[in-house]
Amino acid sequence: MAHESVEDHLAEMAELIEQAEALGIDLWPETKPTRPWAKYALASFMIIMMLSWVSKGLARFATI
Repeated sequence: MAHESVEDHLAEMAELIEQAEALGIDLWPETKPTRPWAKYALASFMIIMMLSWVSKGLARFATI
């Protein structure tokens, strides 16, 4: 869609926004609060893996 001017383009965008709001579509919803559970899961997994690697490395030098 080629517009002759910026004003025409902005007018069309304003019209589309009005139609969307009339249909009940929220174009700018509130942001959701951050949930750090993924960070905690990844951090705990990494800690377990590092402890596993360290224990495997120390087991090589242990004399039983």
